[in-house]
Amino acid sequence: MVERTEIETNVRCLVATDIIFRPLSSLGGKAERRRDKIAGDISDLIRHGYEPGERVFAKIEKRDDEKARTLREGIDAFKREHPRYGELLEGMIAQKRVKSNRYLVFGVSSGYNLGREDYIRIMKDFGFGEEAACAMYPHLKEVSDKLGKASENAERSILLPNK
Repeated sequence: MVERTEIETNVRCLVATDIIFRPLSSLGGKAERRRDKIAGDISDLIRHGYEPGERVFAKIEKRDDEKARTLREGIDAFKREHPRYGELLEGMIAQKRVKSNRYLVFGVSSGYNLGREDYIRIMKDFGFGEEAACAMYPHLKEVSDKLGKASENAERSILLPNK
């Protein structure tokens, strides 16, 4: 086995994580949109008088949940109470600012590739068992490849927190 430095091992893990993250995120987004559509369909059926029957239950409840104002609602309320200062506040908000961000730019050098073990390692870090990680890896890699951003040799970047 090839001897790897700690930084090489970490970069390889980060690339593998980024590649596996994409299909998981995509599938999560699809599932969320599908869940919301189905919930809307069920709500429409209930509003039109359909009953769920005895094997399942579904009902619509109205709840008064307390929520904080949005930032825009807070600014508008402030402007109504203090019009002069409200306009100053709007002006201050409208001013653009330049913010320097730090990014970690990373990837696998051209001519080199990640090994199956790199992907299996990070999937196990996600909580998958060895068998599940080995079974799922080829499928997730295939979905990632189809999404078109999976090139291991692509330059990637991640925003670093300011210190």
